[in-house]
Amino acid sequence: MMTENTDVTADSAGQTAALRQTLSDEMHARAFNDFEGAGRFVRFVFLTDDADGSVLDYVNAFLVANGATPIDPGWKFQRIELGAFALRLEKHTEFVSISFIEHGHKAGTGLLPNAFDAASSTLPLAWVGGAPAPLFHAIWLEIGGGPPRSNTPERMLEVMQARSVASNLFGDSASQIHFAFDIDDNGFSRIALYNDGIAPNRMGRTIQRIVELETYRLLAMLGFAALRENGASLGRIETTVAGLTTDLAAQIKQPDGQVQQLLTVLSAQAADLEEIYSRTSYRLAASKAYEAIMNDRISGLRLARLKGFQGIRGFLGRRMTPAMDSCRAFSERLARLSERITRAGDLMRTQTEMIIQRQNRNLLRSMNSRARQQLRLQQTVERLSIAAVTYYGVGLVGYLAQVLPLEQWGWHLTLVKAAAVPVIAFLVWLTIRGVKAAIESDDDV
Repeated sequence: MMTENTDVTADSAGQTAALRQTLSDEMHARAFNDFEGAGRFVRFVFLTDDADGSVLDYVNAFLVANGATPIDPGWKFQRIELGAFALRLEKHTEFVSISFIEHGHKAGTGLLPNAFDAASSTLPLAWVGGAPAPLFHAIWLEIGGGPPRSNTPERMLEVMQARSVASNLFGDSASQIHFAFDIDDNGFSRIALYNDGIAPNRMGRTIQRIVELETYRLLAMLGFAALRENGASLGRIETTVAGLTTDLAAQIKQPDGQVQQLLTVLSAQAADLEEIYSRTSYRLAASKAYEAIMNDRISGLRLARLKGFQGIRGFLGRRMTPAMDSCRAFSERLARLSERITRAGDLMRTQTEMIIQRQNRNLLRSMNSRARQQLRLQQTVERLSIAAVTYYGVGLVGYLAQVLPLEQWGWHLTLVKAAAVPVIAFLVWLTIRGVKAAIESDDDV
């Protein structure tokens, strides 16, 4: 017995240790890497959960073809050095990212000559296009030297190929960060970073925050896409429920108001609302979480105003905050509408129960009336039966009396019949009463 208990304790301790190790590894799963000099960080984001191994298989085939060790399926994050560049794979709950990192180039000021030039890049960008998962976002971050003296918003619009640029100083230095928040001709969202003497280890953390900011920005907008897809349907349900509530109020005020048909329509609206909720609840909750992560990454950059440029916070505040507010409002509309449907359903069920109770009372009243009528009819039939049986009984007595010597006895036939009437009637009444008593006794049993 002690050996068995020891084995159970050992198994439990082993499971606890494995869990502790897993949780500890998660804290270090996506480590920062130093970034020296100028270069670029190109990230591709695929919408697929971390249980889908197709992207990992695709990456491992590429690594083996290039003489590198494949990535273990159990790893959430891995960085593989491939000579001129590094490949970085990250697996998240609902997306997987493949990134290429080039660093160590020399740039005094400005960006590298081939900045944002996909055609001349030595990175395997075309290979990524064949990944077995839908591409959600592509981010191209260029890291250059110090900011040029003549840097202007017009110049950055040309470099970024964007309709607008959001820019800031960051990191308590003269370093600049410029976001396009747009898609260029090659499908990339461009980001330019001018490094004014930030240390390699700190630059690695900064780059990580920047690419995560851009990744989670667009992931957060998926909630807005779900809102636009389902907003019209939710509006129709709100209109229908409002009409049902008005009709319900009118029916309740009527003595014989009927709500059965309204309840059928309300049930259909509740089913439609539940369908919308099932399609959007996870997406809206995820958008809220992604927005929080994005704001955390912005705070970590320690942004400062760059004269002449619109800031990143201001840009997102004017454009993204309304979208996120709409997502929150959509969630609140779902909750309020669900409560309204529940209240309306309760009222309809209460009204239906009252109608049923009223119908039951009327039915009982009608049954009582019919029972009284049947009792009166039964009593009438009993009296008629006594009279009829007495009549025939008196006739039989008359036949019997005719054969008797009534004249010798001094009796008359008519008097004999008359005397037989109450006796026969009493006997018939006793017989009927006995039969009724026997029937009632059987009913009680």
